[in-house]
Amino acid sequence: MAKDADEEALTWAGDSDPTHVSGKPAVAGAAPVKVGGGGSSLSPVLLILFGVIAGVYLLYAIGWGIDAFTHSLPVAGVLPQIMYQLGEFLAIVSPALWALAGWVLLKKTPFRLLWLFVGVILLAPWPFIIPG
Repeated sequence: MAKDADEEALTWAGDSDPTHVSGKPAVAGAAPVKVGGGGSSLSPVLLILFGVIAGVYLLYAIGWGIDAFTHSLPVAGVLPQIMYQLGEFLAIVSPALWALAGWVLLKKTPFRLLWLFVGVILLAPWPFIIPG
């Protein structure tokens, strides 16, 4: 009777389930990573590339923010001042909006990469990079 209790302690409910499949765990990086629910997969190299581009966009947003908060243009009137501040706000959030639009609207990886690389060129914070 003691032996049955010991053996029962070493079993798990469902061990005799015929649909249970046991196997070796997958090695990290050996298989493509699934992205979203669409069934498309990205290689680890593409994931690293997307991460680097996302980091560049984050630095761009920080650069635009630094430029917007350190330089002020004296404008006369309420409407021009509101429009100037709106332009500063849009300059700060434009890298995030560009990346989000590219990720949501484009489904094929080469087009996403092209869109993101074009954004890297167009959205650079030139007033912060080249002061003057």
